[in-house]
Amino acid sequence: MNGLTKIRDVSSKYNISARTLRYYEDMGLIHSIRSDDYAYRLYDDTAVKRLEQTLILRKLNISIKDIQRVFSASGSDAVLEVLGNKVNDIDEEVALLHELREIIISFIHQIENADFSKDSDIKLLYDKAKEIETQFASPTHVQRLFDVTKKLEQKAASRLIIPDNILKKRLQNVYFIWGDGAAIADELGKRYGIYVYHTCDNRWKYAKDADPNLQPALTRNVQDYFAQDPEDAAQWEREIAHDFTPMAIMDLIELTANHDKIICENAIDIDSIIPFVTHAVNIINSRASDDFYDMYENEIRRRDISDDEKKRLTHKVNILRKNAKQEGGILCRESGKYGVKQIIWDDNSTVEQAADTIAEYFGFRTARLLRGL
Repeated sequence: MNGLTKIRDVSSKYNISARTLRYYEDMGLIHSIRSDDYAYRLYDDTAVKRLEQTLILRKLNISIKDIQRVFSASGSDAVLEVLGNKVNDIDEEVALLHELREIIISFIHQIENADFSKDSDIKLLYDKAKEIETQFASPTHVQRLFDVTKKLEQKAASRLIIPDNILKKRLQNVYFIWGDGAAIADELGKRYGIYVYHTCDNRWKYAKDADPNLQPALTRNVQDYFAQDPEDAAQWEREIAHDFTPMAIMDLIELTANHDKIICENAIDIDSIIPFVTHAVNIINSRASDDFYDMYENEIRRRDISDDEKKRLTHKVNILRKNAKQEGGILCRESGKYGVKQIIWDDNSTVEQAADTIAEYFGFRTARLLRGL
């Protein structure tokens, strides 16, 4: 792999997620290299250079559509036009903000000079408001006004940060089980009367309300999931978990109002929520079976494709399965660096035994005994 860089290394070096790299590739901004003996994406020097250019343009708030134009054109004309249009957009926003400033100052002067004990002065303010309404009656002015206020609201929203300690307090009785732990979560829920929140059962109810620009994985329309390349399917699964995580957190906070304890099982993005997680374990699936890849392999066998293609895809699935098991699972490979408790579930341990281990770690057994005293 001389001269090629792994997707993980690119992601780390430029501080961007694999999800973003995949999105840039879908948009044709960068290109990866695949090989049958290595399951993950690789990038050559040309792709890395193009990524650097993309990141610079995104920092300048250039749209993906305009970046596509820049990369598809020869010479500097396209980039000069795009940057010139961006300057014009900024000038228009500045002009409108100055106009809004004058309106506000006018209102301030009217209020300072008004005597609210007099009906005439109240009417004066009303007339002033009608005058401004007439002034901005043009659809163009109204739209410009809405555009600027919307952008200002977005800037304000981006500065609104909920402290981690507040979220941690709200979720302190949520117990996260990452990895292939649906059966174990259900066993714990049945034993101790704890509500189990299955992310896979809940995430699609939010797909219709998701924003394709902000949550592309959750809104992506794929007719046949298993017709995708296995690595693409695995990556998409990670991206769906990332997109769905904010909705899951909202659900969990709402559920804490009605349940003393909640178990949240499966696909939550660890990087997004680890600062406010109190209880978590990661199931390391060392069994011969694996729900995701076994299901994928079974679907490959059923597909109407040549035997050579089935063999090629099955080989790739086996590489991905092996790598996922070595690294801790398809969604939870990074959990170890956060100090999350690792629970090994192999062919020698039953669901009940794995549940015993987790119950002891979470203190469920102690809690049940105390309730019986």
